[in-house]
Amino acid sequence: MTDLNTLTKDAINALLAAPLTASQLKKKSKADLIALFDAMPTADALDADLRDARADDTPPTEPTLGEVLQNLTDLEKRAVVAHLEAGIDCNGAETLDAMRADNMTWADVAEIAQRTGLSKNQVKGVISSLSSKGLLDANCEKPNGAAGVDQVLTDWGVVVAFELLAEGIIANQGPTPAPKADTAKADKPARKARTLEDRVIQKPATDLAKVRPMTDGSKRHLLAQSLLRGATLEHLIEVTGWSRSTVTSALRWDMGQVGLGVERKGDKYFLIMPEGLKRLPVREATTSRADALVAACK
Repeated sequence: MTDLNTLTKDAINALLAAPLTASQLKKKSKADLIALFDAMPTADALDADLRDARADDTPPTEPTLGEVLQNLTDLEKRAVVAHLEAGIDCNGAETLDAMRADNMTWADVAEIAQRTGLSKNQVKGVISSLSSKGLLDANCEKPNGAAGVDQVLTDWGVVVAFELLAEGIIANQGPTPAPKADTAKADKPARKARTLEDRVIQKPATDLAKVRPMTDGSKRHLLAQSLLRGATLEHLIEVTGWSRSTVTSALRWDMGQVGLGVERKGDKYFLIMPEGLKRLPVREATTSRADALVAACK
C-alpha cells in the first residue's frame, strides 16, 4: 500500500470505502482522512489496497499518430522533415520500411538550420521539444571523435516524418495553407523522382593520430579500395557481400572509424583521404598500426 502521507487529500478520499463529498472533504484535514482510513474494517482496507494497486498498474495511454501530428508546431514539423530529407539524401531510402531498416536521418544543429532556414537557437529549442516527445534521439556523439553532437529520428519519428512529407510539409517553408472552402479539391500531382545531390557523407579526420590502419584484405579494406576508384552502391554491395543497408551505414561509420572520408558525386561514391595521407592505411597481421600509418604517409 502506498504511504498515505505522500498522497493528496483527494487521493486518500478515493481509497475510503465511503468517500466524502466535496463539501465534507473541505472540512477534513489529511490527518482526519488517514484516521478514517485506519478505522475502516479489514475487508474494506484490503479492497483499498486493490484499488491502489490497480491505479499504480494502469499503463499510460500512448498518443495516436493523429494526436502526435496535431500537437506538433510548424517549426517542429519542418525540423522532422529536414531530418528525414537528410537521411534520404544519404541512403536514397524513400519508403518508410527502407528508412526504418537503415535509419540514416543523422544531422546536427548547423545542418538542420541550413535545411529549414531557421536560426541555430531556434533549431536547438525545436530539438529539445522533439526529444521530449520521443521523436528525436538527441546528443548522439559524432563518429571519429569529431566535435559536437548529432541527432537522429527515432523509429516513431521516422513514421511521423513520412506522414508529414505525404502531407506536403516542406523543411524550408511554412506549412502548406489549407484550401479555401469553395475551392475544388484538385488531384495531387505525381511526386517527382528525387535526384540525389552531390555531398560529403563523412568528413575525413583532421588529425592523423585518429587514422586507424585497416587489416589487409578485410571488408573495410575492400570497401576503401573501391571508393578510392569511385563506385556505385551496387558495386560496393557486390565487392563486400553486404546488404544495401549495411553498405550505406559503412560509408559513414566504418570509414569514419578509421579516419577516412566519403563523398557522393552523381551515382558514385568516392574516398576522401585525410591531408598528409598518400595511400590507404593498411597493415598485415604482423605489422603494428603505428608502422602501417607511417608507411601510408610516405
